[in-house]
Amino acid sequence: MQIGALQQHFRSRLRKRTPWVIVLLFAALFTGLQFLVVPMATQLRHPGALVNSLVMPFLVSFSYGFLAPMPWRWSGDDRSRPAFGRGLLQALVFNALVIFALVTISWFLVRNADLKAEAMGLAPGVNGSFKGVLVLNLLVGLPMMTILGAIISFSVISEEEKAAAESRLEEAQWVLLRGQLSPHVLFNSLNGLAELVRQDPVAAEQGILDLSELYRALLRHGDRPRAPLAEERALVQRFLAVEGLRLGGRLRVLWDWDAGLDQVEAPPFLIQPLVENALKHGIAPHPEGGLLEISLRRHNGGLVLRVSNTGRGLGLVPGTGVGLANLEARLRLAYGSAAILHLRSEGPRTVATVELPSLEMRR
Repeated sequence: MQIGALQQHFRSRLRKRTPWVIVLLFAALFTGLQFLVVPMATQLRHPGALVNSLVMPFLVSFSYGFLAPMPWRWSGDDRSRPAFGRGLLQALVFNALVIFALVTISWFLVRNADLKAEAMGLAPGVNGSFKGVLVLNLLVGLPMMTILGAIISFSVISEEEKAAAESRLEEAQWVLLRGQLSPHVLFNSLNGLAELVRQDPVAAEQGILDLSELYRALLRHGDRPRAPLAEERALVQRFLAVEGLRLGGRLRVLWDWDAGLDQVEAPPFLIQPLVENALKHGIAPHPEGGLLEISLRRHNGGLVLRVSNTGRGLGLVPGTGVGLANLEARLRLAYGSAAILHLRSEGPRTVATVELPSLEMRR
């Protein structure tokens, strides 16, 4: 890491809860030990010793938990860590300076010479001079601080590498799924327009123009793992316009859409596969056509998307078509098992429902 990245990494660790919990627990433990070494009555007579017992355990724990790992991350370039030899040398120098600073602070807090050795945890008979205290702390603390810093640093690096690998895998899966879906939509729409060419060439020409706009919108809409639902609705409206040229008055659409959810972000192509399934398998096969209803509502802190059509949909089993299987895979990728997709029959209607667990508002 370079200095800028190292500073950002340090601030990021400061914002995490777990390191703070560990630091504070050790600080509390060391504070208790400090009061065992120097009785409370003695410390009350010497405020500096009391401040030393309260402040130094926290500073020492903070240094071990947050500062000690830093020299193991500074490589001077884009690598996440330096070579081991360089990291060790950096850690020894850096930690020695930290220990010097800690001993200096403690030395000036405990102004009574008789208390210095006792307050700093030195055994009777140990040289209570600043030099003696510093040497003892370096002999004991420097190896511990260097080793612990390495352990923490390597653990954090391992977590970062694992998260980066998972992120790359997820991105690759998104790209694969998006690449699968866009041609699927295009091919199905072209098949529909091929029928229209023989029946109404003028309408077919307009349909081809609309299809080019639809495909352009598909490419824009699917270039990220989250998109506002307002964009999803606009995409579906384009898709229905293309299909409407083929189906004409046989296609009737009813929207029941909560506009307050327009800026909620969800995986792209959330509605389009359900609408396509309803048209292809529920409405288009019937000479009289049918009614397509699209609903979006809040529910238990999340949202429920419902697409229903007269006639039957594709089987009644998710995953039996490319679009639905693709949607299932993307929902699992985005929400794990928290999102629900199911198809069911309600009398003469087929209903597809997607339940999402949380509302992600676009800022």
